[in-house]
Amino acid sequence: MGERTHYYQDTKHMVGLIGISHQTALLEIREQLVISRAEIAGLYEYLSRKCDVSGIFALSTCNRTELYFEADSALITDANDYLAEVTDAYVAYFKKSDEVKKYLYSNVGIDAARHLFRVATGLDSLILGEYQIVSQIKEAFSWVDNTAMVGPKITRMVHKAFEAGKQVRTRTDLNRGAVSVSSAAVELAGKKLGCLAHSKALTVGTGETGSIVALNLSKKGCKDIWVTNRTAGKAERLADRIGGIAYPFEDYTQQLIETDLVLYTTGAQRALLTNELAENIMAARDHRPLMVMDLCNPRNVDPLVKQIEGLTLYDLDQMEEVVKANFEKRKGKLDEAEAIIDEVLTEFDDWMNVRRMSSAIATITSTFKDINQEEARNYKKIKGDEDDHQKIAEYGQHLSSKLTRMMIKQIRQITNEGRDPEKVKIIEEFFNFSS
Repeated sequence: MGERTHYYQDTKHMVGLIGISHQTALLEIREQLVISRAEIAGLYEYLSRKCDVSGIFALSTCNRTELYFEADSALITDANDYLAEVTDAYVAYFKKSDEVKKYLYSNVGIDAARHLFRVATGLDSLILGEYQIVSQIKEAFSWVDNTAMVGPKITRMVHKAFEAGKQVRTRTDLNRGAVSVSSAAVELAGKKLGCLAHSKALTVGTGETGSIVALNLSKKGCKDIWVTNRTAGKAERLADRIGGIAYPFEDYTQQLIETDLVLYTTGAQRALLTNELAENIMAARDHRPLMVMDLCNPRNVDPLVKQIEGLTLYDLDQMEEVVKANFEKRKGKLDEAEAIIDEVLTEFDDWMNVRRMSSAIATITSTFKDINQEEARNYKKIKGDEDDHQKIAEYGQHLSSKLTRMMIKQIRQITNEGRDPEKVKIIEEFFNFSS
């Protein structure tokens, strides 16, 4: 397939992306820009007021935070300047210094769509081919779906991202036997501890990540698994699934004295395991080795605990061993996946082109209709004949429709099916006599 020219925006809307991920920043930087569900409405209102943003979609996972936004192109003089304006407002909303901007990446239009498609297919993940990202995107999009906070272009883009993910999973082996960050953590723990069958493990949190952790611990032969969560019922249900034991969240720290491995997977916005608490626990253990895995962003564990004798801390930035092994295993499937992404991206681009042309076509249709109605009214004023007026109006409508069809055919040819936005814009402005 030959090279295809893509354009960053149509004549009505622009889509952009601002993000930070494991590829651009360490966890201590990434956790400063996490967007929670509770912050979405406030962020949308702020960006709408400051930058005239008309829609947003925010994806925050353990390894990335990305803000996709939509805006009216008519209000934008220069795309790059506008991208910088939104970036400034985004950073200001979180009350961070400009220093954090050097860790951010950004894209507009088709490049923003390509990035989201690569994320949805696991190609941009810490663990190549991971499958957990799809459910994370669905959850994030549900925060804004069917609200005034998201526009048609982002909505279409997200649904095409789901399609790209599904096609890569079904048409390639990239995801076959693939691991998520959760299962990678269990794999790493098994390597470091030697044998999970003889280890006691505690999972803190029962969301998707915590559930995958617990299930993988069970699959790896770990027989002593404790589960805790703020909602006792959720802990009990997960414990039943794996043959483990649910433990009250308010007392879970007592289990840290007995366990060999603890994995934090909650959405807490503060450290659950502080340095002071860890020091007390390790003293009670006589500094017997304890492996702590923090799979959260923001972190659930104070990074200072790694200085305590006997405690080994792994966070999301320390999964390199599993990441490298996983990449070597799957890198041969990358070209197949990228080709599928190009196919779906082309479909998305075609949809944008149709939207681009539809505006110009609507302007031409409206212009001919207005002219016909105006001339028919003028004829009636001059002649005063109702029958002739009706005939003139009907013939004018027929003529307008015929001319419109002829012009649409020419527009599609001249603009290369809407792929040349400048020509589309010129045509639209040429026929917009009401402006």
